[in-house]
Amino acid sequence: MSWKKFLGGVLAASMIFSASTFCSAAEESANAKLVRIEIDTYGAEQSGAILDRISALEKSFSGQNMSGNMNARIEAIYDTLYNNSAGPAILAKINALEWNVNHEVASGGINMRLSVLEDQIFGKMNEGTFNERIRALAKASYGEEILPIAQVQVPANILIKVETTAPVGSKVMQEGDVIPIRVISDVFVDDSLVFARGLPGEGVVTSVRRAKNIFSNGKIEIDFCRLQTIDGQTAQIFTGIEAQDEMNANEMARGLSLIGQTFSGKNKSLEEIFVRGKNIDLPAGIELYVQIKTPIVVYGVRTTGNAVLVAEPVTPVEPVTPVSQPAQVESGLRDDELGTLPQESEVVRTAPPSEVEPLPAEDKNLDGYDGEMIEIVDED
Repeated sequence: MSWKKFLGGVLAASMIFSASTFCSAAEESANAKLVRIEIDTYGAEQSGAILDRISALEKSFSGQNMSGNMNARIEAIYDTLYNNSAGPAILAKINALEWNVNHEVASGGINMRLSVLEDQIFGKMNEGTFNERIRALAKASYGEEILPIAQVQVPANILIKVETTAPVGSKVMQEGDVIPIRVISDVFVDDSLVFARGLPGEGVVTSVRRAKNIFSNGKIEIDFCRLQTIDGQTAQIFTGIEAQDEMNANEMARGLSLIGQTFSGKNKSLEEIFVRGKNIDLPAGIELYVQIKTPIVVYGVRTTGNAVLVAEPVTPVEPVTPVSQPAQVESGLRDDELGTLPQESEVVRTAPPSEVEPLPAEDKNLDGYDGEMIEIVDED
């Protein structure tokens, strides 16, 4: 085993250990569950009496108020939205519908997400409960009311490409700050979609060091620990050896900087952009890889044939029958009515395609940004 692999393993182990402090799953209270339901349903926490808020949610989900105490009613709505134990929950179905229509999962409350889908497909918003509206969308989108969703096991360490959706800076961030991320490439297992473009996740800042002088670099370490699956579950993720190797192979220096690592590739042009004595100050949109921490069973969306669907199928061209003698013009005109051929200058000729690869855009460095300097910590 190489020293690089050994030290990387030690680092990954320490990162997983730190995750137990910053990114451990905690049991949600009834009120926390209610707020989470409202955010995912309406896009924001609602105001007013708790019982009134519960009643409004019940009308949207089932069309009628349920019996039982306050906690039991919240739990019932929570299970309808998130719990896949008895089959795909509402969040799983909406994610599947959105991906089938747009090949991307949207953010925001499901009420608005359903309205957008209905406007795209029907040209207007439908009435009824969420389940009724979902069935109508499934019928129009997939051809049947039952969505093609089936359970599939996602193995540990499968790689997922994500990006940050907020700026990251060591000058202003503190331990415990949440860094939102989203999936930017679909992930399939056995021809089933398990992570779709647009699904949200997050990391937590575990360590921050601000730059003081030329010998003191800014440093920030983020534990990317949670990611939503296509069926709405929360998958535990981390940036282990496989993810770091993939980022190195793809020269994703900025992504490595978010976990306190220095790019170790052979491209000197990238290494020259590392500077000392500066704080890390990165915009949103930094790409990196994460990997699944433990296997998880997901209701994946079954795809037809290949994993990647063709948006615009190519129409086959009829073969041309070779002509062994000069072809005669069949125009329906007499010989004396036929026009003359265009002059040489009027003939349009198609030039052969160029085999020269296009040059990169001007003013772009190898990391895709306009000549800006970034900082990645070199612990040595």
